[in-house]
Amino acid sequence: MTYDELATTGSGLSLFGIALGQTWLVAVAFALTLAGALLVRVTFRRGKGADEV
Repeated sequence: MTYDELATTGSGLSLFGIALGQTWLVAVAFALTLAGALLVRVTFRRGKGADEV
């Protein structure tokens, strides 16, 4: 094993550890995106302009 392979493996493990530790952040971002899409879907009014009530 050469030193460059060891450095690549170490950095890969480090990045995976950081990503695995931040799964809650990914879940929150997914939930906010889903909530935004649902809000647009529910509140969209077909055939009416933005200035119409």
